[in-house]
Formats: sequence, C-alpha cells, structure tokens
Amino acid sequence: MRIYIDVSVLTLATFVTGIQRVTMEVATRLIASRGDDVVLLHYNAKEHIYYRIDNAGFCAYYRHGRGAKNAMITKQRVEFAQIGQGSVFFDLDAAWMCRVKRSWLLPQLKKQGARIVAHIYDIISVTHPQYCLQRGVYNFMDYIGAHLEYADEIIVNAKATVEELEKLTDRLGIPLPPCHVVPLGADFGKREIVSDEEVPDELVRIVKSAPYLLMVGTVEPRKNHKLLLEAYDARLKALGYHVIFAGYMGWNMEAFAQRLHRHPDFRTGIFHLEGLNDTAISYLYQHAKFLVFCSYTEGYGLPVIEAILRGVPTLAADIGVLREVGQEYCVWFEQDRVEDLCEKVSYLHDHPDAYEAQKRKLAQYKTPGWENCAKRMEDILFGQTDEDRVKQ
Repeated sequence: MRIYIDVSVLTLATFVTGIQRVTMEVATRLIASRGDDVVLLHYNAKEHIYYRIDNAGFCAYYRHGRGAKNAMITKQRVEFAQIGQGSVFFDLDAAWMCRVKRSWLLPQLKKQGARIVAHIYDIISVTHPQYCLQRGVYNFMDYIGAHLEYADEIIVNAKATVEELEKLTDRLGIPLPPCHVVPLGADFGKREIVSDEEVPDELVRIVKSAPYLLMVGTVEPRKNHKLLLEAYDARLKALGYHVIFAGYMGWNMEAFAQRLHRHPDFRTGIFHLEGLNDTAISYLYQHAKFLVFCSYTEGYGLPVIEAILRGVPTLAADIGVLREVGQEYCVWFEQDRVEDLCEKVSYLHDHPDAYEAQKRKLAQYKTPGWENCAKRMEDILFGQTDEDRVKQ
C-alpha cells in the first residue's frame, strides 16, 4: 500500500517551524519505516500536476541539511488518477495553503477508491478568524469542508480539537469522521547541551546580559506578544529581567513591530531575534529563566512542551488546550492580565525555593517523542490500531 503525502507547502517554506516541523519530522520517519511506499508530492500549479520528490534527497535536506530543495523534486509526474484503490492520501502538511483545492481533489481521489486521512492541527480559522489572514480563512474553509465530507479518518493532536470539531459538525448537522488523538513529539527539547562556541557571539552576549523571559514562535496576533512587552514595562524590568522574542515577524503586526522597535530598551533589555536555527533556539531554551506563552488560542502549543522538557519553568495563559498539554507542570496566569503574569513572576523571583521546586517537578513530565508520534500515525494509516480513536 502506498502513502501519498503532498508536501508542497513545506518545500516552498523558507523556515521549518510549527506545521512545517511536524510535516518534516513525521514524513522522514515514515520514509525510514516504509521506504518507497511513501510517495512525497510537490504540486506544480502551472502544469496542474504533481511531481514526485526524491525520498533520499528529502531526508538528506531536512534531516541533515545536505543538498538543495529544488534538486529533490524529480521529473517523475504523478497523475491524480494514480492515487486510487489501495492507496492512502495523507494530508499532513498545511494543505489549505496549497493551490490545488481539496474541494476539487478529494472527491476525485475518493471516487478512485483512495483512502483519505487528514491531520487537522486546529480549526482556529473557524473559531477565531480574527486572528487569521482573510485569504487563509477562505482557503481553510474549503480545506476543512472537503475533509469533513471525504476523509475516512482524522488525526488530531489534542482532545480539545476533537471537541471543537464536534461543535462544528453539530452546527452543520453532519457526521464527524472517526478521530484519533496523537500528541506531537518533542525530541527537540531533549538535545544535548549547546556550548557558547556553537552559536553567534552576539547571541551569547544577549543571553548572558541578564536573566530573561523567552517567547518562541512566529510573532502574530493570536500569540499576544504585547502582553509580555507590557509586563516588562509594568514590573519585569524593575525585577532585573530582559525579554527575548524568538520568531519571524508575521502578518498584521506592523503596529506591534513599530512599538517594539521604538521601545527605549530595544536591543538592550528587549530583543527580537529572527532566522535562528535549531541550535540557537535550543541555546535560548537552555539559558531561559522562564518561557512565557500568552496565546489567545492554540492548536497544541509545542514550545510549552519543549520548554518543560528542557526544565524551563513555563508561564502560560490559562486556556483549555494548553491545560491539556501542560497539565500541572505550567504556572498559569489569567489571559490578558498583565498584573497576574507579573505577580507569578514576582513570586518565583522572591521565593527561589519555589522556583527550584518547580524546576525539579518538570523532570517528571513525560511526552511521546517524534518516533512514537510517527509510529502511531503510521499504524492509523495502515489500519493497525484503534486505540487513539475518539468515540463519536
């Protein structure tokens, strides 16, 4: 049985974070397990055709940093008609951003006898469209509508996502396809200690200039970076803390970027770092006093897990999915309450024993690694397990 995976969005991306990281981690492990039975696809919009990606080239580039992205795309055409009986079409990537619409593709594949499995990361475009690009919302509606109608199985990473899907399908009056909850891996958080020599001198200088609170992830509206900036001005600066935002500046953040860059402490007490590789991000986790996660809504919140596994006390906004992921291992603050965030930091600052107790507690946290995550997805794709299925 062949597994077809459209990785067009990943191969066009200029960075590998979030969904792109998950796609890379899972796809490379499926290739390691199933070899050429895994067919990676790149969509050519001009020709309206898929081209096969060389598995070895894909793994060399994304696992070992060797080769070039363009070189891994072969000249082997994969006709849509080839994906039929005995095949699985696994929508693992951020496919709503792909130019081949699922409302056109999925019914064709279904008619040809293909089994369709979708990895739904979240439905934030439905529940919180104000935090999403308008064009992205339109594209996601096409994507989610097609999968609710044609998917044979849905994989999610949190029970909270199943609950949101149930609310949506109840409102629409349609059945929800069988769902499996497969938590994401987080081996990234277990990497070896990074030495000063492995990162740029400027990063070492920033990290060692003062204890700091770290936010990791794309700077976008729903992540609520402004809350940490306000907390810095309200009390954190007075306590002697710096703030580091590590992530690309995303859409609709012009006002925040202007406010950030014009802050009198920008580049002395407040830092925005873009384009960091995994080693540099690991270095930031390694030396952080706290990770802060202020999001209004999330699909999973992978940085929370990465920080906990690194032994970094994590301050997180008290929302359902983060409670599910972070459990009792986070210090929770009320969303959008600067005072509450400051009080939590102040308490741990003034009570070193409580801070150290929180760090020791993190050693008890257990989460599946990427190998386990990919294996569970593989079992679902091959119909070998129903242990993760949520009863409808």
